[in-house]
Amino acid sequence: MQSFMLISLLLAGACLAEIEIGNYLNNFNDVPLVKKRCEEKGKPDSYDRLKVAVNDTRTCFDGKVNPGHLKDELEEAKKTGSMDEVFGKYCNKRQQYKDCILKTVNVAKECLEESESSAIDTLIRITDNVLDFACYRDGDRLAMFVAEGGPECVTSRTEQIKNCINATLKIDTTNLTLENIPENLPTLTINKEKCDKLVEVQECVVKDLETNCKDTTPANIVEALFKFVKKTACNNIKQKRSMLDYLL
Repeated sequence: MQSFMLISLLLAGACLAEIEIGNYLNNFNDVPLVKKRCEEKGKPDSYDRLKVAVNDTRTCFDGKVNPGHLKDELEEAKKTGSMDEVFGKYCNKRQQYKDCILKTVNVAKECLEESESSAIDTLIRITDNVLDFACYRDGDRLAMFVAEGGPECVTSRTEQIKNCINATLKIDTTNLTLENIPENLPTLTINKEKCDKLVEVQECVVKDLETNCKDTTPANIVEALFKFVKKTACNNIKQKRSMLDYLL
């Protein structure tokens, strides 16, 4: 789950300036659920090595991107209309970001079921594809997202987005911390049910952003991102089809 959170932060792209990645990683030590999984599924030293790997990942990211500095760069670039240059610079580091993630992922796999480990591989592929999507034409989509107030709107709707997740996945994220992750959280295995749930979360989130953002561009880009992720993760899984799907 922590790997998923970290990768999700990366996929947010333009929202990096609003989020301190290190805050998640600094709180990783002694997470009961992760420790239990490693003791049950991994090697005797898997959990200890995982904690070291997480620290290595944090250090790796600290050397690649500073959210505060990125935010300042974007503010300056807005004045000159050169945000694509800023995103282009960071997009060129895509492989380096992936290498940072793999420092943790490769150890975390020892604590996962075989099917979950396979799902992690799929998640890495999704990360590659979505970063390519976000970095299209030197980050043109990200620049558009930021220019139309996407990060601010998404940040202001955080609670509503959580509600979409809670209502669909039946996970109460209200007081969720690394220390009290419930043991009944869904596994990382990708199946038809989860792909269907992803569609429901997408519809809920996009509708909220369309209604509450000043411009529809952020909602459109978020929807395109959801669809891109679904296509990558669920391409070989039979999906429920809506009436709209049949008409298009």
